[in-house]
Amino acid sequence: MVVECLLAVVEPRCGERVRRLLRRLCPAPPGKPLPVARQKWPVFPVCSKAVPELSALKCYVELVGGACRVRHRAKPPLSYVIVGGVAIVSLDERLQGREQEVAEELLKTVPGLRAVYGKVETRGRYRVQQLRHLAGERVEEVIHVENGLRFPVPLGKVYINPRLAAEHMRIAVSTKPGENVLDMFSGIGGFAVTIAAYGRASLIVANDLNPYAARAAARAVLLNRARLRAPVLVLNRDATILPEMLKPVFHRVIMNLPHGSKRFLCTGLRLCNPAGCLVHLYTVARSPEEAVSGLLVAGTLRGVTRVLDYAPGKYIFRVDVEYDEEGIAACKRRR
Repeated sequence: MVVECLLAVVEPRCGERVRRLLRRLCPAPPGKPLPVARQKWPVFPVCSKAVPELSALKCYVELVGGACRVRHRAKPPLSYVIVGGVAIVSLDERLQGREQEVAEELLKTVPGLRAVYGKVETRGRYRVQQLRHLAGERVEEVIHVENGLRFPVPLGKVYINPRLAAEHMRIAVSTKPGENVLDMFSGIGGFAVTIAAYGRASLIVANDLNPYAARAAARAVLLNRARLRAPVLVLNRDATILPEMLKPVFHRVIMNLPHGSKRFLCTGLRLCNPAGCLVHLYTVARSPEEAVSGLLVAGTLRGVTRVLDYAPGKYIFRVDVEYDEEGIAACKRRR
């Protein structure tokens, strides 16, 4: 439906006065309100007639011709993220039967979008989500930009969540000068590369079992090498054998494996600096109390932070625990 009208371009300080005047003089058709456009100046739909009352306002008001388009948009998806110009939509029963319609609507309404994929299920050894092409180009890899850094993302082969950008930066800026940092489940290198760029660490080791993720992390190091202030060593190993490969020199250990990080706690502590270290453990739980329960070795709790919503009533928490020499030794005795 296209509604012919005029547009009033109004000085910002007079916006509310003009809005009230136009509501009185040019009421919208019943049940079909005209849209309010937003440009450099506030723009309001008027109607196809002269509005002499506007001349009485002591501010900048200009009427220009135009056409207001009223469209009935498809209901947007309840959950989606954009990675390098590709929208990834969460497919569930709430979208059943409307997947194609929603994908096409996203392509039309989101600027710069190249393609839309749907998340089907998480499966396989590396627990990555299977993607289904819904609309637009067929894309195998994109470059995701986060905190000014570039990350190659092979779609459907690695885990990626743009909503973790702020969390990556929080950990990076909290890194102290001279620290050695271990990211045991690094994915494409979000924590490791951000710490190398914005933190003050001496060394960062990023490990992931998924070869596609490890390869992407190594490429991210190369893509951003001009901005990195610390060396990043990328490994592609099972986390359980890291104590056989690395020395216990780490002051900070990141364990972002929400469904299994607690099982690897002792493995991480065996790599801690003997004088002590800080562990950032991510876990899925319903409450902070549940998040800290089940830790194999007690340490000094420094905080529990809700990072992301995961499912109705469930969240991803970051548990910050500081371990001293005694706690580290307790884990070594459990071998």
